[in-house]
Amino acid sequence: MWMKTVKKFSSGILAATLTVTLAVSAGGTSAEAATTPVQQHGQLSIKNGRLVDTKGTPVQLKGISSHGIQWFGNYVNKDTMKWLRDDWGISVFRVAMYTNEGGYISNPSVANKVKEAVAAAKDLGVYVIIDWHILSDGDPNTYKTQAKTFFNEMSAQYGTLPNVIYEIANEPNGGVNWNNQIRPYAVDVTKSIRANDPDNIIIVGTGTWSQDVQDAADNQLPDANTMYAVHFYAGTHGQFLRDRIDYALSKKAPVFVTEWGTSDASGNGGPFLTESKTWVDFLNSRGVSWVNWSLSDKSEASAALAPGASSTGGWSQANLSTSGKFVREQTRAGSTTVGGGTTTPTPTQPTTPTTPGNGGGNTGGGTTTPTPGTGSGTPGTGTTAPAKGALSLQFRSGDNNPSDNAIRPVFNIKNNGSTPVKLSDLKVRYYFNNDGKSGDQTYIDWAQVGAANVTTTSKALSSSKSTANCYVEFSFTNAAGSIPAGGQSGEVQARIHPSDWSNFNETNDYSYNNGNTTFATYNKVTIYNQDKLVWGVTP
Repeated sequence: MWMKTVKKFSSGILAATLTVTLAVSAGGTSAEAATTPVQQHGQLSIKNGRLVDTKGTPVQLKGISSHGIQWFGNYVNKDTMKWLRDDWGISVFRVAMYTNEGGYISNPSVANKVKEAVAAAKDLGVYVIIDWHILSDGDPNTYKTQAKTFFNEMSAQYGTLPNVIYEIANEPNGGVNWNNQIRPYAVDVTKSIRANDPDNIIIVGTGTWSQDVQDAADNQLPDANTMYAVHFYAGTHGQFLRDRIDYALSKKAPVFVTEWGTSDASGNGGPFLTESKTWVDFLNSRGVSWVNWSLSDKSEASAALAPGASSTGGWSQANLSTSGKFVREQTRAGSTTVGGGTTTPTPTQPTTPTTPGNGGGNTGGGTTTPTPGTGSGTPGTGTTAPAKGALSLQFRSGDNNPSDNAIRPVFNIKNNGSTPVKLSDLKVRYYFNNDGKSGDQTYIDWAQVGAANVTTTSKALSSSKSTANCYVEFSFTNAAGSIPAGGQSGEVQARIHPSDWSNFNETNDYSYNNGNTTFATYNKVTIYNQDKLVWGVTP
């Protein structure tokens, strides 16, 4: 049995960034590891804004996350984790325990799979992240009482182990922000953990699906061993989010990328391997730990395994998806140590982070997202409603797969008139047939006016059609500003998922545009100005 020991840092802390990988034989796999990651690095802590091991040496963990254990828990077991350690060289495994979507809140027994993973990680000598995976429950305070109970139990049971990491809020979203909702929640849940475990690492998600790390950096938590999560998907998130990470590091806010994918933000599309390599190189150069999404055989681009892959490891190349092959190469290859292994870079202070969506994220085929239409897109100040016909809508699909589990509308509003238009007066409607699903979940992945400034509402059509029995309505907050005369709103990238995450059939949907991923003027998505139809044709 491991006993957790706390050692004082020596005065001469090594500056090199070490990557936790296992020795790999010429044949591609290692025998039982002579030194496991935990044996090598022991108790982790934070020193000067960096994750360090028991010797005070900066360390980078790399690994993979399960998918939701209520769906793909068969891949969370000791045999699989051992294969990942020995063949992939992972040093950390993340257990994604959803709260909603059939997870812990409605079925607390899923926690048994978490315990199985922790026991396996203990025996295998790898680090393990216990992930409280909020998603549709975007405000972490929704189930704060249950979170405190859960983490009190986990910390009481595992607080003496050196390899346990607590991720207490996966992806806060839906307009919650760091100062008002996330930070107070983290303070309360941290108290529940620290009552039993004084020093294991805690990771806290940040706003807008763990993208707003700059807010956490500006108002960090008092706990000495807390880190801040960033999540990205290579087909959606680009330079703007890397700039935010650099900003956080410059403020000595320790960052852990607890989830990233080679796909777009839906988990599908791509994989975007060029963009993924840019991201991995960036994280490795800064010694930022990362965990890839996801260990599953789900039919989506971000899944690491081919359909039907064994649930006990032993995978050949044929058993891996394109994404899985790429991620395996990255975990096996090790991290780039900056300066020939002698120094760790000091991030350059970036400019003040912009509002969500004002960066250079890439989407679609790995190329820069086209700028729709013309005009500056700079918010105006006028409030006069335009004459009918002054507005038009450009539209494209976020992917060309009509039978996956997501509808991905992307739109841009053009103001062709001579007066500014307040975005808060406008509503955009996308019409579809929900195929008898019980409900849907809608997400704003990116918006030039800021994702937090776009809201969604799902409604049923009063008169159902074969091509449409419902629609999602997109609205804007006052903070979104106005579209100047001759200008545009800028892109809004959205996703619509069934509540049960099953597949849609979009081919007969009214607003479906045959998967055209290039912007074009489109009249089957409508615009309402002050509740009056001003663009498009309704079903």
